[in-house]
Amino acid sequence: MASSKADWSKLPNELLGLILKYLPIVDTIHFSAVCHSWNSLVSDKSYPLAPQLPWLMLPYIEGDEGKETRNFFNLSDTKLYQIKLPKEIRHSRCVGSSFGWLVILDVFCRVLLMNPFSGAIIHTPPTETFPDVLDVNLSKSSGEIDHYRIRRYGPYRECSISPARLRVALMTKALVTSDPSVDNNYMIMAIGFSGLAFCKAGADSWILLDRTRNSTKGCEDILYFNGLLYVLDAYGAIVAWDVNGLPLKEAKEVAPPLEEWSLRSPQTFGDWFIKKRYLVESSGDLLQVLLWSREIKSRKNASESAACGVYRLDPSKNTWVEVGSLRDRLLFLSNNCAISLSARNFPECRENSIYFGEYFWKGWSLEGDPNVAHQNLGVFNLEERRFVYCSCPLQKIR
Repeated sequence: MASSKADWSKLPNELLGLILKYLPIVDTIHFSAVCHSWNSLVSDKSYPLAPQLPWLMLPYIEGDEGKETRNFFNLSDTKLYQIKLPKEIRHSRCVGSSFGWLVILDVFCRVLLMNPFSGAIIHTPPTETFPDVLDVNLSKSSGEIDHYRIRRYGPYRECSISPARLRVALMTKALVTSDPSVDNNYMIMAIGFSGLAFCKAGADSWILLDRTRNSTKGCEDILYFNGLLYVLDAYGAIVAWDVNGLPLKEAKEVAPPLEEWSLRSPQTFGDWFIKKRYLVESSGDLLQVLLWSREIKSRKNASESAACGVYRLDPSKNTWVEVGSLRDRLLFLSNNCAISLSARNFPECRENSIYFGEYFWKGWSLEGDPNVAHQNLGVFNLEERRFVYCSCPLQKIR
Protein backbone atom coordinates (compact mmCIF):
# COMPACT_ATOMS: atom_id res chain seq x y z
CA MET A 1 0.00 0.00 0.00
CA ALA A 2 1.45 3.37 -1.00
CA SER A 3 2.08 5.74 1.90
CA SER A 4 0.86 9.28 1.69
CA LYS A 5 2.49 12.35 3.14
CA ALA A 6 0.49 14.41 5.62
CA ASP A 7 -0.08 18.00 4.55
CA TRP A 8 0.27 19.89 7.83
CA SER A 9 -0.73 23.15 6.17
CA LYS A 10 -4.23 21.72 5.67
CA LEU A 11 -4.95 21.21 9.36
CA PRO A 12 -8.14 23.04 10.39
CA ASN A 13 -7.62 26.46 11.94
CA GLU A 14 -9.74 25.52 14.95
CA LEU A 15 -7.30 22.72 15.83
CA LEU A 16 -4.26 24.95 15.27
CA GLY A 17 -5.85 27.63 17.44
CA LEU A 18 -6.17 25.14 20.30
CA ILE A 19 -2.47 24.32 19.95
CA LEU A 20 -1.49 28.01 19.97
CA LYS A 21 -3.23 28.51 23.31
CA TYR A 22 -0.55 26.39 25.00
CA LEU A 23 2.65 27.43 23.22
CA PRO A 24 5.30 29.67 24.80
CA ILE A 25 6.45 32.57 22.64
CA VAL A 26 9.58 30.81 21.32
CA ASP A 27 7.51 27.85 20.12
CA THR A 28 4.95 30.26 18.66
CA ILE A 29 7.73 31.78 16.54
CA HIS A 30 8.76 28.29 15.38
CA PHE A 31 5.08 27.51 14.70
CA SER A 32 4.71 30.58 12.47
CA ALA A 33 7.80 29.56 10.46
CA VAL A 34 6.34 26.18 9.39
CA CYS A 35 4.34 27.48 6.42
CA HIS A 36 2.49 30.51 5.12
CA SER A 37 -0.91 29.47 6.42
CA TRP A 38 0.40 28.86 9.94
CA ASN A 39 2.21 32.20 9.86
CA SER A 40 -1.00 33.94 8.80
CA LEU A 41 -2.87 32.35 11.69
CA VAL A 42 -0.41 33.82 14.18
CA SER A 43 -0.14 37.19 12.43
CA ASP A 44 -3.84 37.98 12.17
CA LYS A 45 -4.37 37.33 15.92
CA SER A 46 -7.55 35.35 15.22
CA TYR A 47 -6.78 32.99 18.08
CA PRO A 48 -5.54 34.08 21.50
CA LEU A 49 -1.99 33.11 22.41
CA ALA A 50 -0.96 31.61 25.72
CA PRO A 51 -0.12 34.05 28.54
CA GLN A 52 3.56 34.97 28.33
CA LEU A 53 6.14 36.15 30.79
CA PRO A 54 7.76 39.42 29.72
CA TRP A 55 11.16 39.32 28.10
CA LEU A 56 13.90 41.64 29.33
CA MET A 57 15.61 43.67 26.64
CA LEU A 58 19.13 44.05 27.98
CA PRO A 59 20.90 47.38 27.64
CA TYR A 60 23.80 47.76 25.28
CA ILE A 61 27.28 47.20 26.61
CA GLU A 62 29.15 50.45 26.14
CA GLY A 63 30.66 50.55 22.67
CA ASP A 64 28.17 48.06 21.18
CA GLU A 65 25.37 50.56 20.52
CA GLY A 66 25.52 50.08 16.73
CA LYS A 67 25.43 46.28 16.71
CA GLU A 68 22.90 44.53 14.49
CA THR A 69 21.52 42.46 17.37
CA ARG A 70 20.11 43.16 20.80
CA ASN A 71 20.07 40.68 23.68
CA PHE A 72 16.74 39.58 25.15
CA PHE A 73 16.43 37.46 28.28
CA ASN A 74 13.52 35.00 28.43
CA LEU A 75 12.42 34.43 32.02
CA SER A 76 10.51 31.26 31.11
CA ASP A 77 13.53 29.24 30.04
CA THR A 78 16.24 31.55 31.49
CA LYS A 79 17.90 31.74 28.09
CA LEU A 80 19.41 34.64 26.22
CA TYR A 81 18.21 35.33 22.68
CA GLN A 82 19.77 37.63 20.13
CA ILE A 83 17.30 39.38 17.88
CA LYS A 84 18.42 41.23 14.77
CA LEU A 85 17.33 44.84 14.71
CA PRO A 86 16.21 46.81 11.68
CA LYS A 87 18.73 49.48 10.72
CA GLU A 88 16.28 52.20 11.72
CA ILE A 89 16.52 51.43 15.42
CA ARG A 90 20.19 50.76 16.04
CA HIS A 91 21.66 53.34 18.42
CA SER A 92 18.15 53.63 19.86
CA ARG A 93 16.54 53.96 23.27
CA CYS A 94 13.45 52.07 24.42
CA VAL A 95 10.97 54.10 26.50
CA GLY A 96 7.95 51.80 26.51
CA SER A 97 6.61 48.31 25.90
CA SER A 98 2.96 47.39 25.25
CA PHE A 99 1.35 44.34 23.59
CA GLY A 100 4.76 43.15 22.36
CA TRP A 101 5.53 46.50 20.69
CA LEU A 102 8.46 48.69 21.77
CA VAL A 103 8.32 52.47 21.77
CA ILE A 104 11.71 53.47 20.39
CA LEU A 105 13.61 56.75 20.08
CA ASP A 106 15.98 56.19 17.16
CA VAL A 107 19.39 57.71 16.49
CA PHE A 108 17.75 60.92 15.20
CA CYS A 109 15.28 61.01 18.12
CA ARG A 110 12.34 60.01 15.97
CA VAL A 111 9.61 58.05 17.77
CA LEU A 112 8.93 54.60 16.28
CA LEU A 113 6.91 51.55 17.23
CA MET A 114 8.77 48.30 16.61
CA ASN A 115 7.78 44.67 17.06
CA PRO A 116 11.03 42.79 17.80
CA PHE A 117 9.63 39.42 16.68
CA SER A 118 8.03 40.43 13.38
CA GLY A 119 10.42 43.31 12.66
CA ALA A 120 7.46 45.58 11.81
CA ILE A 121 8.01 49.32 12.25
CA ILE A 122 5.37 52.05 12.57
CA HIS A 123 6.38 55.69 12.23
CA THR A 124 4.71 58.25 14.50
CA PRO A 125 4.32 62.05 13.99
CA PRO A 126 7.61 63.96 13.57
CA THR A 127 9.52 64.89 16.71
CA GLU A 128 9.35 68.59 15.78
CA THR A 129 5.58 68.43 16.39
CA PHE A 130 6.21 67.38 19.99
CA PRO A 131 5.31 70.09 22.55
CA ASP A 132 8.19 72.55 23.07
CA VAL A 133 10.21 71.16 20.16
CA LEU A 134 10.21 74.28 17.99
CA ASP A 135 12.17 73.30 14.92
CA VAL A 136 14.49 70.77 13.34
CA ASN A 137 17.69 71.59 11.45
CA LEU A 138 19.22 69.32 8.83
CA SER A 139 22.89 68.83 8.09
CA LYS A 140 23.89 70.48 4.79
CA SER A 141 26.30 67.67 3.97
CA SER A 142 24.25 64.57 4.84
CA GLY A 143 20.69 65.89 4.80
CA GLU A 144 20.06 64.07 8.13
CA ILE A 145 18.86 65.71 11.33
CA ASP A 146 21.70 67.72 12.88
CA HIS A 147 19.97 69.35 15.85
CA TYR A 148 16.63 70.44 17.25
CA ARG A 149 15.62 73.80 18.67
CA ILE A 150 13.59 73.41 21.85
CA ARG A 151 11.97 75.57 24.51
CA ARG A 152 13.13 75.02 28.09
CA TYR A 153 11.36 76.15 31.26
CA GLY A 154 12.83 77.51 34.51
CA PRO A 155 14.36 79.76 33.32
CA TYR A 156 12.32 80.20 30.13
CA ARG A 157 14.66 80.03 27.18
CA GLU A 158 15.29 78.44 23.81
CA CYS A 159 18.30 76.34 22.92
CA SER A 160 19.68 73.92 20.37
CA ILE A 161 20.14 70.27 21.28
CA SER A 162 21.59 67.28 19.47
CA PRO A 163 19.39 64.25 18.69
CA ALA A 164 21.50 62.15 21.09
CA ARG A 165 20.85 64.52 24.01
CA LEU A 166 17.19 65.00 23.18
CA ARG A 167 16.79 61.22 23.00
CA VAL A 168 17.49 61.08 26.74
CA ALA A 169 15.11 63.93 27.63
CA LEU A 170 12.22 63.77 25.18
CA MET A 171 10.32 60.94 26.91
CA THR A 172 10.79 59.04 30.14
CA LYS A 173 7.96 56.57 29.55
CA ALA A 174 5.48 55.81 26.79
CA LEU A 175 2.68 53.29 26.31
CA VAL A 176 0.41 52.09 23.52
CA THR A 177 -3.29 51.77 24.32
CA SER A 178 -4.00 48.71 22.14
CA ASP A 179 -2.22 46.29 19.84
CA PRO A 180 -1.48 48.07 16.51
CA SER A 181 -1.54 44.65 14.80
CA VAL A 182 -5.28 44.32 15.34
CA ASP A 183 -6.56 47.81 16.21
CA ASN A 184 -6.13 50.83 13.96
CA ASN A 185 -7.46 53.16 16.68
CA TYR A 186 -4.56 52.85 19.07
CA MET A 187 -2.94 55.85 20.76
CA ILE A 188 0.53 56.52 22.16
CA MET A 189 0.78 58.27 25.54
CA ALA A 190 4.06 59.67 26.82
CA ILE A 191 5.60 61.38 29.82
CA GLY A 192 7.78 63.99 28.15
CA PHE A 193 10.02 66.85 29.17
CA SER A 194 7.12 69.20 28.37
CA GLY A 195 4.53 67.19 30.29
CA LEU A 196 2.03 64.61 29.16
CA ALA A 197 1.60 64.21 25.41
CA PHE A 198 -0.20 61.80 23.11
CA CYS A 199 -0.92 61.05 19.49
CA LYS A 200 -3.52 58.94 17.72
CA ALA A 201 -2.81 56.43 14.99
CA GLY A 202 -2.35 58.22 11.67
CA ALA A 203 -2.13 61.67 13.28
CA ASP A 204 0.19 64.39 11.94
CA SER A 205 1.35 65.76 15.29
CA TRP A 206 1.70 65.15 18.99
CA ILE A 207 -0.79 66.86 21.32
CA LEU A 208 0.07 68.36 24.70
CA LEU A 209 -2.27 66.93 27.31
CA ASP A 210 -0.96 68.55 30.47
CA ARG A 211 2.17 70.25 31.76
CA THR A 212 2.15 68.10 34.88
CA ARG A 213 5.79 67.25 34.37
CA ASN A 214 6.78 70.87 34.89
CA SER A 215 4.73 71.36 38.03
CA THR A 216 5.90 70.68 41.58
CA LYS A 217 3.81 67.49 41.56
CA GLY A 218 5.63 65.98 38.61
CA CYS A 219 4.50 62.78 36.93
CA GLU A 220 5.68 59.44 38.26
CA ASP A 221 3.82 56.92 36.12
CA ILE A 222 0.98 56.45 33.64
CA LEU A 223 -1.47 53.64 32.95
CA TYR A 224 -4.19 53.15 30.34
CA PHE A 225 -7.13 51.22 31.75
CA ASN A 226 -10.85 51.03 30.93
CA GLY A 227 -10.55 53.75 28.29
CA LEU A 228 -8.89 56.26 30.61
CA LEU A 229 -5.33 57.49 31.04
CA TYR A 230 -4.41 57.37 34.73
CA VAL A 231 -1.60 59.67 35.85
CA LEU A 232 0.27 59.12 39.11
CA ASP A 233 2.02 62.17 40.56
CA ALA A 234 5.02 62.44 42.88
CA TYR A 235 2.78 62.56 45.98
CA GLY A 236 0.87 59.41 45.09
CA ALA A 237 -2.34 61.08 43.90
CA ILE A 238 -4.04 59.98 40.66
CA VAL A 239 -6.03 61.85 38.05
CA ALA A 240 -7.71 60.33 34.99
CA TRP A 241 -7.99 61.76 31.49
CA ASP A 242 -10.49 60.78 28.83
CA VAL A 243 -8.45 61.17 25.64
CA ASN A 244 -10.79 59.34 23.30
CA GLY A 245 -12.65 62.44 22.19
CA LEU A 246 -11.74 65.99 21.20
CA PRO A 247 -11.88 68.63 22.55
CA LEU A 248 -10.25 67.19 25.65
CA LYS A 249 -12.10 67.37 28.94
CA GLU A 250 -10.49 68.31 32.24
CA ALA A 251 -8.85 65.54 34.23
CA LYS A 252 -10.88 63.91 36.98
CA GLU A 253 -9.40 63.30 40.42
CA VAL A 254 -9.42 59.58 41.10
CA ALA A 255 -7.29 59.00 44.19
CA PRO A 256 -5.95 61.11 47.06
CA PRO A 257 -2.23 61.46 47.76
CA LEU A 258 -0.30 58.61 49.33
CA GLU A 259 2.39 60.67 50.97
CA GLU A 260 5.55 59.42 52.55
CA TRP A 261 4.97 61.00 55.96
CA SER A 262 1.67 59.10 56.39
CA LEU A 263 3.20 55.65 55.80
CA ARG A 264 5.11 53.35 58.08
CA SER A 265 8.69 52.72 57.06
CA PRO A 266 9.67 49.23 55.93
CA GLN A 267 11.75 48.90 59.11
CA THR A 268 11.86 50.80 62.36
CA PHE A 269 15.51 51.69 61.94
CA GLY A 270 17.25 53.63 59.20
CA ASP A 271 16.36 56.68 57.14
CA TRP A 272 13.98 55.26 54.53
CA PHE A 273 12.58 57.26 51.64
CA ILE A 274 10.43 56.50 48.59
CA LYS A 275 12.75 56.08 45.62
CA LYS A 276 10.16 55.34 42.96
CA ARG A 277 6.41 54.85 42.50
CA TYR A 278 4.68 52.53 40.03
CA LEU A 279 1.06 52.30 38.92
CA VAL A 280 -0.31 48.93 37.80
CA GLU A 281 -3.71 47.32 37.23
CA SER A 282 -4.16 43.88 38.75
CA SER A 283 -7.41 41.89 38.54
CA GLY A 284 -9.36 45.11 38.06
CA ASP A 285 -7.74 46.93 40.99
CA LEU A 286 -5.48 49.97 40.77
CA LEU A 287 -2.29 49.30 42.72
CA GLN A 288 0.42 51.75 43.70
CA VAL A 289 3.78 50.11 44.38
CA LEU A 290 6.39 51.99 46.35
CA LEU A 291 10.08 51.17 46.06
CA TRP A 292 11.71 52.25 49.31
CA SER A 293 15.42 52.85 49.70
CA ARG A 294 17.86 53.85 52.41
CA GLU A 295 21.50 54.71 52.53
CA ILE A 296 23.77 52.17 54.19
CA LYS A 297 27.55 52.14 54.45
CA SER A 298 27.95 48.61 53.13
CA ARG A 299 26.62 47.49 49.75
CA LYS A 300 27.47 43.83 50.24
CA ASN A 301 23.80 42.89 50.53
CA ALA A 302 21.77 45.10 48.22
CA SER A 303 18.43 43.81 49.54
CA GLU A 304 19.11 45.45 52.91
CA SER A 305 18.88 48.87 51.27
CA ALA A 306 15.53 48.36 49.49
CA ALA A 307 11.97 47.36 50.32
CA CYS A 308 8.48 47.59 48.82
CA GLY A 309 5.00 48.63 49.81
CA VAL A 310 1.82 47.86 47.85
CA TYR A 311 -1.40 49.85 48.19
CA ARG A 312 -4.80 49.24 46.58
CA LEU A 313 -7.21 52.02 45.75
CA ASP A 314 -10.58 51.53 47.45
CA PRO A 315 -12.86 53.63 45.19
CA SER A 316 -15.86 53.31 47.51
CA LYS A 317 -14.00 55.06 50.32
CA ASN A 318 -11.60 57.04 48.12
CA THR A 319 -8.62 55.85 50.11
CA TRP A 320 -5.51 53.71 49.79
CA VAL A 321 -5.41 50.36 51.59
CA GLU A 322 -2.14 48.55 52.23
CA VAL A 323 -1.97 45.16 50.52
CA GLY A 324 -0.49 42.38 52.60
CA SER A 325 -0.65 39.74 49.87
CA LEU A 326 -0.99 39.54 46.10
CA ARG A 327 -2.26 35.96 46.52
CA ASP A 328 -1.58 34.16 43.24
CA ARG A 329 -0.57 37.26 41.31
CA LEU A 330 2.83 38.32 40.00
CA LEU A 331 3.79 41.89 39.23
CA PHE A 332 6.47 42.79 36.69
CA LEU A 333 7.59 46.40 36.97
CA SER A 334 10.20 48.45 35.15
CA ASN A 335 10.80 51.93 33.82
CA ASN A 336 8.79 51.19 30.69
CA CYS A 337 6.06 48.71 31.59
CA ALA A 338 3.88 47.36 34.42
CA ILE A 339 2.26 43.93 34.11
CA SER A 340 0.16 41.72 36.40
CA LEU A 341 -0.03 37.98 35.68
CA SER A 342 -1.40 34.88 37.39
CA ALA A 343 1.25 32.70 39.02
CA ARG A 344 -0.83 29.62 38.13
CA ASN A 345 0.27 30.02 34.52
CA PHE A 346 3.95 30.30 35.44
CA PRO A 347 5.04 27.73 38.05
CA GLU A 348 8.66 28.71 37.43
CA CYS A 349 7.94 32.06 39.11
CA ARG A 350 7.29 32.77 42.75
CA GLU A 351 3.71 33.80 43.54
CA ASN A 352 2.89 36.80 45.69
CA SER A 353 6.03 38.50 44.39
CA ILE A 354 7.08 41.61 42.52
CA TYR A 355 9.74 41.30 39.81
CA PHE A 356 11.70 44.47 39.13
CA GLY A 357 13.54 44.78 35.83
CA GLU A 358 15.41 48.02 36.45
CA TYR A 359 18.74 49.62 35.72
CA PHE A 360 20.52 49.41 39.06
CA TRP A 361 23.90 50.93 39.89
CA LYS A 362 25.70 50.09 43.12
CA GLY A 363 23.11 47.85 44.68
CA TRP A 364 19.69 49.45 44.33
CA SER A 365 20.60 52.98 43.22
CA LEU A 366 18.47 53.88 40.20
CA GLU A 367 20.71 56.54 38.69
CA GLY A 368 22.73 56.11 35.54
CA ASP A 369 22.55 56.09 31.79
CA PRO A 370 19.79 53.59 30.87
CA ASN A 371 21.51 52.74 27.62
CA VAL A 372 24.64 51.27 29.14
CA ALA A 373 23.81 50.38 32.76
CA HIS A 374 23.88 46.85 34.10
CA GLN A 375 20.41 45.41 34.55
CA ASN A 376 19.48 43.22 37.49
CA LEU A 377 16.32 41.34 38.32
CA GLY A 378 15.19 42.04 41.87
CA VAL A 379 12.36 39.95 43.34
CA PHE A 380 10.42 41.15 46.37
CA ASN A 381 8.22 38.62 48.17
CA LEU A 382 5.30 40.13 50.09
CA GLU A 383 4.98 37.22 52.51
CA GLU A 384 8.57 37.50 53.66
CA ARG A 385 8.57 41.30 53.24
CA ARG A 386 12.01 41.30 51.67
CA PHE A 387 13.91 40.82 48.42
CA VAL A 388 14.23 37.06 48.42
CA TYR A 389 16.97 37.08 45.82
CA CYS A 390 18.62 39.39 43.37
CA SER A 391 19.37 37.34 40.29
CA CYS A 392 22.39 38.68 38.43
CA PRO A 393 22.93 36.13 35.65
CA LEU A 394 22.10 38.88 33.16
CA GLN A 395 25.59 40.26 33.58
CA LYS A 396 27.22 36.83 33.27
CA ILE A 397 25.48 35.60 30.12
CA ARG A 398 26.43 38.50 27.88
